[in-house]
Amino acid sequence: MNSEAPNRRAQSRLRVETVDTFAGFQAIEAAWKTLEDRDPEATFFLSWDWLAQAFRDNPYRWSVLAVYAPDGEDVIVGLLPLKYGVHWSTTRNEFQTEIEAGGRLLFSEYTGFLCDPDKEVAVMEALALSLRAMPWAKLSLRYVAQTRRAELFCASFEQFGYKVSWKEYRINKGETNNLVCPHVSLPDDFETYLQTSVSSNTRQRYRRFQRKYFADGNYHFTHCDADSFEKDIATLMGFWKHKWAPTKGGSKSLKVASNFEKVLEAALKTEALFLPVLWRGDTPLAALGHVMDPKNGSMHFIIAGRDSTAEEAFIGAALHFHSIECAIMLGCQYYDFGHGDEEYKFSYGAEKTTVQYFSVTRPTGDPEKVFDSISTGVALKRIEKLIKAGKTDQAERACRQLSQLFT
Repeated sequence: MNSEAPNRRAQSRLRVETVDTFAGFQAIEAAWKTLEDRDPEATFFLSWDWLAQAFRDNPYRWSVLAVYAPDGEDVIVGLLPLKYGVHWSTTRNEFQTEIEAGGRLLFSEYTGFLCDPDKEVAVMEALALSLRAMPWAKLSLRYVAQTRRAELFCASFEQFGYKVSWKEYRINKGETNNLVCPHVSLPDDFETYLQTSVSSNTRQRYRRFQRKYFADGNYHFTHCDADSFEKDIATLMGFWKHKWAPTKGGSKSLKVASNFEKVLEAALKTEALFLPVLWRGDTPLAALGHVMDPKNGSMHFIIAGRDSTAEEAFIGAALHFHSIECAIMLGCQYYDFGHGDEEYKFSYGAEKTTVQYFSVTRPTGDPEKVFDSISTGVALKRIEKLIKAGKTDQAERACRQLSQLFT
């Protein structure tokens, strides 16, 4: 049996178009949002509104593969957002395109595919077939939230000799599995949550600090809005940087903090921000940043910051319990603790969910098709750095490679 047959059939039924300008992205907004509503595995981080924040500010660093149904010019049945990076191969002395998930331009918690649930096999085959015709050396998607789609997608590469690697991703010296994402299933009211989701000791501890510290109103919460955003984000990130700068280093902690600020600012612009601040009187003690997904009924914890000099032991618990209570009041179905299987998350009744991380590498025997011209501007900046570093031989080879793209 010809192994190309399934892909030819998929391609004959479906067509794939590449969208790589913001005007093109705007043109498919309605079709994109229709697919969001139809896809039961959609997340807010794959929504048009969210990705618009990433793509608008990053021209020539992304594209979207849009899969169209055969029975309608404007009916999209699959979407794969992509991010482009440039790697200089020291062994081959050439620029290579490396592709990641498009949502990582905005440090999205979850990535993956939007897809009509009735067309998963055909859409994944069509996406893989289209990508095999595109120039790149390595494709790595991390935090993919749809396991079956990832497996179908990768299988469509493996049968043609592409190497697929399923990866682990651990942090904190290997202690934390960052592909585990604990989340709490939420009942209809907070009291039921306390009775059914946490231990009696945890429940009693919560009631004690509520009576002792919150009954008189001295300790209280405020919630960030557009008017207080600058002040509240400065409070949150000030606490975070004070904690992490000594271990991460000043420049790295500033860069990471800037990334978190972009995520929370994008959440504010899409009306998806939930950021409670805990106060003792007029003194802020801590804050939590979340991204809300009202359509899918979830609240995603992103970042925490607290005053390291504050002696109150209940601060972290108070913030998460308060956020869970608010998530229930807002009609959320689950509270997501984000990446990492840190032990404290499970004391709130969280259960393990996992996401996928895989890489696809082009076979070494393939033709010289490893660099995408969309990244020419980035490559030229890299050539400038090579020249300034005195690496003129590498710069000459790089210039020759780029010139071949236009001859």
